[in-house]
Amino acid sequence: MTRPVPAIVILGNGSLATARNIQQLYPDALIHGLAERVEGADRVYHEFGATLRELYQQGTPVIALCAAGIVIRTLAPLLLEKGAEPPVLAGG
Repeated sequence: MTRPVPAIVILGNGSLATARNIQQLYPDALIHGLAERVEGADRVYHEFGATLRELYQQGTPVIALCAAGIVIRTLAPLLLEKGAEPPVLAGG
């Protein structure tokens, strides 16, 4: 069975080193960085909420290096079936 590849989502350059360390554990994972706040991310996004919801709805596991509250508020409307949805880990 293949493990799904997580997306590592960050809001600022201060989280980039931690994101790279996590990426060593998941070499296929891409780091998604907020435009104009993160330099050197694998992918750039412009809106945190839309990006997080899109990844979640695609079934992508998410590692978000930010406050858990923003992740919970962003994804709460999408939470339907705990056993069938992708895992989400938030930590700042």
